[in-house]
Amino acid sequence: MSNCPAITMQDISAERYAQLLVTAQAQGLGLAGESGSTQFQGMGFSWSYDRAAEVLTIQCTEKPMFVPCSMIEARIRGLVG
Repeated sequence: MSNCPAITMQDISAERYAQLLVTAQAQGLGLAGESGSTQFQGMGFSWSYDRAAEVLTIQCTEKPMFVPCSMIEARIRGLVG
């Protein structure tokens, strides 16, 4: 197992973040609150949301060797939109 670089996204308003949590939970990701960690499909993720700065940081902390970080980042950015 290995990890990927953190992905930092700017201009994530509180309303947008709340909607992201709803979307993530509907897809089976256990995200709740403004920071934490979760497991999803054999991979580990951590996240932190800074409401004042409107910055969301997500990192894949565990993944199989055969899953490239670029694919994970593309999925995350697609989810955030």
